[in-house]
Amino acid sequence: MRDLLLIRGGTVVTGQASLCVDVLCGGVGEILAVGPDLETPVGCTVIDAGGLLVMPGGVDPLTGIGADAAGFTRSAEALAGGTTTLLDVMRPGGDLATAWRDWWHAARQAHTDVGLHMLLPDASAPVLHAMGGLVARHGVNSFRLSMAAGLEDGAILRIVGHAAELGALCVIEAQNAQAMACLRAELEQAGITGGEACLFAAPPPVEAEATNRAIMLAGLRGAPVQVGPVSTSGAVAALAAARLRGQRVDGHVLAAHLVLDEAVYDPDGDAHDPYITVPPFRDGSHRHALWGALVSGNLGMVASGFSPTGQGAGLADGLAQRMRVVWRHGVQSGLLTAEEFVYVTAEAAARAFNIYPRKGAIMPGADADLVLWDPDAVETSPADAGGLYAGVTLGGRAVQVLRGGVTVWKDGALCAAGGHGAYVPRPAFRPALSARMRHAARLSERVGR
Repeated sequence: MRDLLLIRGGTVVTGQASLCVDVLCGGVGEILAVGPDLETPVGCTVIDAGGLLVMPGGVDPLTGIGADAAGFTRSAEALAGGTTTLLDVMRPGGDLATAWRDWWHAARQAHTDVGLHMLLPDASAPVLHAMGGLVARHGVNSFRLSMAAGLEDGAILRIVGHAAELGALCVIEAQNAQAMACLRAELEQAGITGGEACLFAAPPPVEAEATNRAIMLAGLRGAPVQVGPVSTSGAVAALAAARLRGQRVDGHVLAAHLVLDEAVYDPDGDAHDPYITVPPFRDGSHRHALWGALVSGNLGMVASGFSPTGQGAGLADGLAQRMRVVWRHGVQSGLLTAEEFVYVTAEAAARAFNIYPRKGAIMPGADADLVLWDPDAVETSPADAGGLYAGVTLGGRAVQVLRGGVTVWKDGALCAAGGHGAYVPRPAFRPALSARMRHAARLSERVGR
């Protein structure tokens, strides 16, 4: 049981509204009451949030830490940026049951709460069988599929359909692997490597085509699907068109793609350049399209894409900057409201992966994961500081962060009393809901013809 804690004097911001109310936390780490002028219980600690916003802890929908215990210790950086829950991807080297155990042991070092997307290498019978065990026994309700790694359409069809039957969601990394391999080989033959090769080996049409194909394949099975990371206007258009048809699709964007463009690439850069990633950074027109998709709701959430090694699709930085990028360039610039900020950085991911309102909400019964946020803070990272966000202006600041009703970050430092986070099992979606979604998706495919 946690000590009682009352947050008073701040403005509570959720994905729906902003209210001047108090928040009482306690019990086993949940929110006990929300309301104006709550009575202070005997022995309760009071936090003065005057002048600050009180928001749900951020939910980062995509990191790539995997079975890396040292990598999970860096989750303290997420707390510094206001994020209290990470949804991580595990890339299995063998069978899925072993991969789950390896990941779980490593994730016990996390300072945030954690959930898991299991990446599926193929659609073999052992993999399909193991999916059921992950859903039923371990609360894994999402599976990541990588077209960029060469997963074929037939395998995607089998996996997406089976996942829907289990009440699980597929998250597809949509890039045309064959086209990229061909382009990369041609670039290497021409002696073009590093940053230039990263940019030219995955041009925008490669992503747009794969996004359309991923949506089509999910539609054939009547299954909801999430696509990402999305980095191009063509992919955004594919998502918008599918949603207009009534298909259940969503997408996520990396925070870095909202503020960086192709100018970051050094033609003479080597393979250790922090900007070398798939998808690459695009020109400004694509960046504007991504912001438009966030504002319109066609892109639902913002991820960090953090990976300790920074290899493949992962970025070596970003846990601490994810929410600050969106606040500065979304809210402080006038594109997003504070409520929309909460939605794209916390609530949307919690809803998409079936942990709302435990996460992403401020209401009785929700986890007491709260961020006391200074809305006026502005800071520009020094251009010579190195790292992904060098020279980028960030906005807002997490003054104090609570996870489960306990202060885990305050005044720029990790609090030892916070300890480690917990694993968050995510329930399967209801079979009846899945059946309705699949029926609606089939109808949308029929209309799309």
